Amino acid sequence: MTHLPDPHKSRAVLVGASLYARCEALPAVDNNLSVMAEVLTDPEICGLSLDSVSVIAQPESPTRVLDAIYDAAENCTDTLVFYFAGHGLTSLHADELLLAIPNTDPRRPHSAIRFEDVRLAVLSARRAPKKLVILDCCFSGRAMVGSMENSVDLAARSDIDGSYILTAAAETKTALAPPGETYTAFTGELVSLLKTGAPSDREHLDMASVFSHLYSELAAKSRPLPQQRNRNAGSSIILAKNRQFSPKRDRVAFAFDYASKAIDADLKSKNPIELLRSDMRAVYLPYAQRVNRGSLLAHIYPECTAEVCEVLAEIATESDLDPSERIELLGTLCALGWRVEEIKSELLTIAKTSHQYGLVTARSKACKELQKLKANDFAVEGYMSILMDPGASVKSRSRQALYMGQSFPNTKNAALRFMWSAGKDHRLEAAIRVEILRLICDLDPASIEKVTQLIRQIKRAPSSMADDGGIS
Repeated sequence: MTHLPDPHKSRAVLVGASLYARCEALPAVDNNLSVMAEVLTDPEICGLSLDSVSVIAQPESPTRVLDAIYDAAENCTDTLVFYFAGHGLTSLHADELLLAIPNTDPRRPHSAIRFEDVRLAVLSARRAPKKLVILDCCFSGRAMVGSMENSVDLAARSDIDGSYILTAAAETKTALAPPGETYTAFTGELVSLLKTGAPSDREHLDMASVFSHLYSELAAKSRPLPQQRNRNAGSSIILAKNRQFSPKRDRVAFAFDYASKAIDADLKSKNPIELLRSDMRAVYLPYAQRVNRGSLLAHIYPECTAEVCEVLAEIATESDLDPSERIELLGTLCALGWRVEEIKSELLTIAKTSHQYGLVTARSKACKELQKLKANDFAVEGYMSILMDPGASVKSRSRQALYMGQSFPNTKNAALRFMWSAGKDHRLEAAIRVEILRLICDLDPASIEKVTQLIRQIKRAPSSMADDGGIS
């Protein structure tokens, strides 16, 4: 993780679509692809060789993209990068992310690229110790929830050092392509960072510093906030040289100078207190924007924290607030110190209440907020409630079991018991059983042999198995 991508052993696949038959055009995407290829192959930035980078604009089919990823994965022995820019969709039939291509019909999921298929293609790069996925599209955070709850573990089925997913927006949020701007909001900030670097005594930009920089810059502009997930040392994957590297800077002095500059010269100058306060209280603005401005107000001007909490607490009571947004808002309030124990209990209630928040996505999000707040006992209780809810699909519950087992090692056995029970249930469809069994391997690699044996049995008699051969 401590070196730049090897120019000849690394591979990158850049995919994007700017013109769509059934979706709004995104002219900035063409510019995204060009500039991403430019920075990845610039010897002074990322330094990949020209023949290591594949650019696919306006792909004619999902197969075209997936084949390119598999080809790159097969020949990659250092860093594998997959980048997508375009429309992101959510499946009408499953809780998963779809990447739209020019001929995608939103009513027909098979006409788009399933991110699950992208994940499997990236996973095939077993010789690549570093895997990096960058998604610049609406709902891209869904790559980390729903059917891709497992996507935090791109490396789970192969022996790799780390993997990292960086997305332009949360699972329920849209990304942004500002009219008149050369690039989309997310890619524009990413490229700006790679081209100019950041004042630092660090010679390289790893993914942790990239995410931190993007989050600060996009928050300051009230734009959609990026999301990240990593496995093992994924956040330490180095992407580029830092073009503002200064080896003589003292670390403590640098931290102070940079923090002061970021807050005083950038945030405060661009966000005067009265403007932030006005936006936060503007009832005509979308809730998400008001919450974003309020959070920024409390961050830049701590003396306003109590006022911010009062306004955000009022927004949290609005009847038309999306459940997922409300959960995020409760987490924000708790992080700001507002009625901490009361909010933790409310998040647990959401996680456990199926009749009001029946969607597994929302309930899982409440569990994740509890994790962020270090309320681990509550988070586990919430996950267990989802697992035991017969109203949720077995597939969704199994994914939650996987995430619970990975996040809290002391729950691993309980998670495995649930998934084995589902995987051996001959009343379920064969495809669902196979998918659940594969999740078991993600949580417990030692089970691969048993899983393989059972999958073979299922495929030999997918509709008539009454006995699973005593596998436990």
